[in-house]
Amino acid sequence: MTQDPPFVVKIERDEHHQGRFRWRVFQGGTMRDASVYSFATKRQARADADKFVQKLAATWRTIK
Repeated sequence: MTQDPPFVVKIERDEHHQGRFRWRVFQGGTMRDASVYSFATKRQARADADKFVQKLAATWRTIK
């Protein structure tokens, strides 16, 4: 039985672009990666982060 990787996504306001959002992915309390782009809505940022996490999870499962 494999365990899912412990990824946590946080969506936050972009400090440099008012009204836009960026995501950050944490693994075990440590920041793993952050979005390169800023997004107009939280929903867009979440969708992009979810795609990124799916790729990480797939890679993580093949390594274990």
